[in-house]
Amino acid sequence: MIIAGGGFAAVEALLALRDLAQERVTLELIANDHALRYRPSATGQPFGAGEVAAFPLDELAERASATFRRDAVNAVMPTQRAIRLASGAVRRYDSLVLALGARRRAAIPGALTFRDQRDVHHLARILDELRDGTVRRVAFAAPLGVAWTLPLYELAIMTARLIEDEDLAASVVLVTPERRPLEVFGRAGSEIVGEVLAEHDIHLVGAALPRAVRRHGLELHYGGMVSADRVIAVPQLAGPQLSGVPADWNGFIATDADSRAIDLDGVYAAGDLTSFPVKQGGLATQQADAAARAIALAVGAPVTAQRAPYVLRARLLGPETPLFLRAELDDLGMPLGDGAVIDDASPWWPSGKVFGRYLSNCLAQLEPVHAAA
Repeated sequence: MIIAGGGFAAVEALLALRDLAQERVTLELIANDHALRYRPSATGQPFGAGEVAAFPLDELAERASATFRRDAVNAVMPTQRAIRLASGAVRRYDSLVLALGARRRAAIPGALTFRDQRDVHHLARILDELRDGTVRRVAFAAPLGVAWTLPLYELAIMTARLIEDEDLAASVVLVTPERRPLEVFGRAGSEIVGEVLAEHDIHLVGAALPRAVRRHGLELHYGGMVSADRVIAVPQLAGPQLSGVPADWNGFIATDADSRAIDLDGVYAAGDLTSFPVKQGGLATQQADAAARAIALAVGAPVTAQRAPYVLRARLLGPETPLFLRAELDDLGMPLGDGAVIDDASPWWPSGKVFGRYLSNCLAQLEPVHAAA
């Protein structure tokens, strides 16, 4: 069994397969990085609220009695049940789990696109400009297309708090195509997040389509301009467009309820590279669990076939007390019922920005190292 990728979904699939299938499978993890990087923590780093930690993939693989190969997957050859690697090697598989993540690309010309810890120094420069008065208006903008917007809210709220704490003459505006704040969490989640924005004097421009940064601010599609001296955006996401794997026009891979890639025998996909519209690490681990369960059943493990709604769990940094949001989603990524359950204390353990059934417990037992870019 080969698992391709080095993120949350890949490591969750590795740990879940070892637990569910036990000695029935041999496991190999292939990733083009040496470490799992806890990138969701990057939003707090410019404000001294944490840093991105890294966990060596070879150590994680050893915990699952798996081998680790540092390489990149260039193509899948489904008829041969094999993958071609960047090194030129060809590896054959009985089952393959693709967990390669998504491509992150700038989608608002002229804006600073904040991806992760690699862009912390750029944001730190803007914070310095706020302090010295050369910047007075900062806009945080979500692009058109597929994006995970929660980090944008965190950056906006923490910037507004810095302005309040240091008594700076500056303002923050948040511009998003969403009709309501963080609408993926339903009406209840939107209302509480909206209250947080209001408490910090963050002006929300919803149902807006950012186009490009101009001299006087952020230009919107179909007319309109949001005044801003600097614009910070989250990236637009696209699939990896892996040779040999059918994908939609945006490069995302369609899967069924068991995370099987459509029209590919023995191939599974989990995480941001799938066509599921909500891209978040905890959801990625649930897709990985579904793949692991299906593979374990196929090799004769005594696993019960479970199918439950996706559960989106997130911790929103920025407010004085972090908010923990939880919502059940249907197969289209829409919130079920009234939306989120909100708490100011973690309703899941171990506490973290990403929760995985196997991943969270494993990482809690390891000593992280600082993540270089």
